[in-house]
Amino acid sequence: MSFAERRKAFLHLPTAFVAGRFYFLLLLLMATYVTVIMCLLAFRLNHYLDGFDLAFYQQATWNTLNGRFLEVSGTDFSRSLLGTDVLLIYALLAPFYALWQSPLMLLLVETVVVALGALPVFWLACERLQSQWAGLGMALLYLMLLSVQNGNLYELRERPFAMSFLLFAFYYYEKNRFWQFMVFSVLALMCRPENGLVLLMLALYGWLKHRQQEKSWRYIVSPALLGAIWFGVAVYLIIPANAAAGTIALGENFPGGSPQSALFSAITDPAKGLPALFPTDKVLTDKLLYIPCLLLPFLFLPLGSSTHLLMALPALALNLLSIRPTQWNAFDYHYQGSIVPWLIAATIFTLEKIKCNPRLTSLLKEKTVPLLLAIALLVTLAVNVAGPNKFKQLVKEQPQWADGKALLAQIPTDAPLAITNTWASLVPPRQGLWLFKRMTLYSMHPEKDAQYIFAWKRGDGGKEMDLVKEVLADPAWKIQAEQGEFLLLKRN
Repeated sequence: MSFAERRKAFLHLPTAFVAGRFYFLLLLLMATYVTVIMCLLAFRLNHYLDGFDLAFYQQATWNTLNGRFLEVSGTDFSRSLLGTDVLLIYALLAPFYALWQSPLMLLLVETVVVALGALPVFWLACERLQSQWAGLGMALLYLMLLSVQNGNLYELRERPFAMSFLLFAFYYYEKNRFWQFMVFSVLALMCRPENGLVLLMLALYGWLKHRQQEKSWRYIVSPALLGAIWFGVAVYLIIPANAAAGTIALGENFPGGSPQSALFSAITDPAKGLPALFPTDKVLTDKLLYIPCLLLPFLFLPLGSSTHLLMALPALALNLLSIRPTQWNAFDYHYQGSIVPWLIAATIFTLEKIKCNPRLTSLLKEKTVPLLLAIALLVTLAVNVAGPNKFKQLVKEQPQWADGKALLAQIPTDAPLAITNTWASLVPPRQGLWLFKRMTLYSMHPEKDAQYIFAWKRGDGGKEMDLVKEVLADPAWKIQAEQGEFLLLKRN
């Protein structure tokens, strides 16, 4: 190496050192997030704060690992997870689950994937805002969002996976790195069928951008075809083929039995359709506040870059058309996974517009963007403190739990079992597992094929005991053991 080359390399050392320092801080933020969230997830699991869904999805992964692709037992309408929704991501988790067959392994993979979403946020913000501090600030904002944390903490769900995959897909889309974009797009599609509609909106975004910046047509045609084909195949072929009578299981969440029916009715027959969407004043108020609450942690900055919000429209529409309050809750549950990436992206592009507009930065100059980010972080922190944060749901070990554990020990590890909601994820996975509650989304007769029933006297607000009495009216069942607040029933 010549002297000139050595001198040039030496002059670049400070830049490399600074870049390395920021990556170290970013990795520290991600590692802290994973550590804190995993501690809380482990606490929730061992203190019976998780519901049946964790056991349900674990069963699908466990069955896949054992050669029964996405097989589940807990639903009347299908013996396959594909009859509920096309959630192929749980099959992809099988190799990880093989390393450690515990629900915590599945939760760890989900948490790591969510944390990795901070990387494309950091990259995009650094490049658009030309500041690594801004990149770090946006990554921190992402990890601090209550919708991100609560989505991650809500048992085991596919939408938090999709959130991270969509962030990667969009970053590579912006960088014109086609195959990386396609890989993460496919991963997002494996999480939720409606992400096909997200890709359709991304194609529209690409077309609008093509008119301004001559973006290659393959970035328009490919997501449009991939999204439309996958959505059509998943919703109109795979789900009906795997569900009883070809029905869509989750249709009960929408007026008229499907999102399409709810929307069509609201447009063609407002007198009937609108009251179905807004049955009470509270529902109307909550839905009106839903979008402002989504925008609040971002200081409403995403509104300054509306084209980037196109990709959020499918999930927003599904949530607002639903009759389940959990879907239009901006801070809790997991339903914002396909919305958060576009709020993040729109915020970054709006900040870029502000940074490049002398009139908007005339007062504070280059401090404008850092100040806005600092305010956004403070607002997000305030929302975390005031909102439905699951850190507030910690409970102490209850003495009566030992009674439940003693009864569980009497159940063979492979016996078909119907079990109370919050204890299901702590039993070993098996081919026959049902939620001990009559629910159309799961089973209306959970005792039908079960060999054992594990019931909690306070389960389902006390209603579980009514179901126990109903089951015991059948002479085929008897009380095997009773200890404290728990009952173990066995089929004769």
